Amino acid sequence: MNRFSIVCAALVGAAGLLAGPGMAQQETKQEAKSASGQAKVSPVTQQQLNTADKNASNFLLTNGNYAQTRFHPAKQIDRDNVKNLHVSWIFQTDVKESLETSPIVVDGVMFVTTSFSHVYALDAKTGVQLWHYNHKMGPITTYCCGPNNRGVQVLGDLVYLATLDSKLIALNAKTGDVVWKTDIADPELGYSETMAPTVIKDKVLIGTNGGEYGIRGFVKAYDAKTGKLLWTFNTIPENSVGVWATKDATGRDMHRNIQAEKDQLAKTGDPWQKLGGGVWQNPAVDLATNRIYFVVGNPSPDLDGSVRPGDNLYTNSLVSLDLDTGKYVCHFQYIAHDVWDLDAVSQRCWWMSRVRAARPSQA
Repeated sequence: MNRFSIVCAALVGAAGLLAGPGMAQQETKQEAKSASGQAKVSPVTQQQLNTADKNASNFLLTNGNYAQTRFHPAKQIDRDNVKNLHVSWIFQTDVKESLETSPIVVDGVMFVTTSFSHVYALDAKTGVQLWHYNHKMGPITTYCCGPNNRGVQVLGDLVYLATLDSKLIALNAKTGDVVWKTDIADPELGYSETMAPTVIKDKVLIGTNGGEYGIRGFVKAYDAKTGKLLWTFNTIPENSVGVWATKDATGRDMHRNIQAEKDQLAKTGDPWQKLGGGVWQNPAVDLATNRIYFVVGNPSPDLDGSVRPGDNLYTNSLVSLDLDTGKYVCHFQYIAHDVWDLDAVSQRCWWMSRVRAARPSQA
């Protein structure tokens, strides 16, 4: 049996979670379980996604809800019974590599991904494999930080996957068959995908990896039914210089040699075409204002600022766009001209800023 990386699931009913005996027998039986080829799931609606953080039976969004707060409302496990948790089943994947997936659970079916963009549909109660999508990888020149994949998104009868060779794929949720496929960017130019897509209002939102390899970062929106490109926002504007900031968002001196940077700009120009700025975490979505908020990653090259004069907009920034059009709304750059690789990985700070704006007297 050539299965290696392990997905351990504790997303089953109370009896499976809290019962004492029988664990060894369940693990042994796992060896004999085989795929049925069919997942019995109902179509996921937009209303279900909007209220995902109130649904204790399913787990529909990568971080629990569109605000990315990573909180689940289930009350079955508490401080009194958590000590009784034990392994209910183990599923071993076909891929020997890292696992960074956030399982999506719909009607008792768990959708998990592995490195190199495999997708498995599993029975969440038993660990039985229902179907397996094995992506046929195209050419990849380079990718950062492992070939991992952070998960899928489900809307209607489709499961959406972004692949390491920079494709966006819609799979049939019941069978795992490919419904449509589209190219996001050219992997031979340094682009790759490890992030989980975000589906909102019949759009599939996706950013890009490759901020270390001279790409121009972006966020794109695709039609969820057809895969047609709807809009693109480039995270590096054609004028990336900014205001020559000397302090970071906390007021600390960044010790920039502004004159040397200006001399470099005069010599080689603005490097916006290959300045990096990947987006590899799900954007937060504000349904009330129809905006999305996401953090842009590091500039390229990430630790050598001598060849990229200026503030390197919009790297190391929180950026907001109009959801329908992809038009720029605003940004906040917390570290200009980063030479420490200090890009953020969470956009939940936008939620905190809204709370503080509503209650300005509280720090």
